[in-house]
Amino acid sequence: MKKLLIAFIAISFLACNNESETSTASKVKYNEIAAEMLKGDIASYTETTYKTDSTGKIGEMDSCCAADVRIDENGNYIGWTEKDIKGKITNDYTYTRYDDGLFKGYKNTKGGKSLEGLETQTNDKGEYTGAQEFDSTGKLAYYYTNITANEYGQVTAWKQYDKDSVFRETGEGKYDKTLQTSFVIKDSVGKIKSSYAYKYNDKGEQIENSATTITKDSTTTKVTKYTYDTHDDMGNWTQRTEWDDKGKAVKIIKRVYTYRPKEEKQSSSLLPIGDVDLFFAKSIFMVIVGANDHHSFFTMIINKLVI
Repeated sequence: MKKLLIAFIAISFLACNNESETSTASKVKYNEIAAEMLKGDIASYTETTYKTDSTGKIGEMDSCCAADVRIDENGNYIGWTEKDIKGKITNDYTYTRYDDGLFKGYKNTKGGKSLEGLETQTNDKGEYTGAQEFDSTGKLAYYYTNITANEYGQVTAWKQYDKDSVFRETGEGKYDKTLQTSFVIKDSVGKIKSSYAYKYNDKGEQIENSATTITKDSTTTKVTKYTYDTHDDMGNWTQRTEWDDKGKAVKIIKRVYTYRPKEEKQSSSLLPIGDVDLFFAKSIFMVIVGANDHHSFFTMIINKLVI
């Protein structure tokens, strides 16, 4: 998909674990699925994008977008594979995590070849201290400092520098509990480059995404709205329609979830964490930043799977 959903992605924490448990699961205190208001023990889901016909009803499958999303037993994303209409893999994201479930990094490959990647570092309190993005050759492209997070562990701010340590921009996100309500990108002198605002229904499903881009010559705002047509027995949406600012249906997305049997569920005390997102982001980190406006992994993760 042209935009990384990765509202990974938004990373969240806070939790008290049962001290009597000694398993790895007992160390985990983040749960991205819960932060997205999804229900049940989801092992994976497939997401397919369709075009709309002249009446706004579902048409043929879009050539760009189909995805298989993998989720671990703690409710955190571990992989995202994108395919075209012929089933050919276009992007294959693999996420790594710290022992507590916090997002650690990702790699994107295609045909066995690396396309990009990101690594993070934390201190002994489990707080982010830095992050680096790498290009397809494994060389440093950008790095991030001054990373802060809210009480749920979702990234709320960062500074981005290029490989030569030239300061490029800052990012700042705001949340209503685990749901992201806004995100602002500013350039190196503090001028706003782009801003995003999100609205949700009472189920925590995003119903509006307002994206504003500011250049020297113009300011443009694009408003996208979403309606949820069907849900499964667990209450998770299975079909969503996307509408442009003229009220025209432009895209329909279908989801099919795979749930783990109840006996596989491990008992643990997990805290909800929020999307990229994700990673700043697919969208790792679902609100989504346009592919033509490269901001950062964190932008994608933060905005990831919300969309």
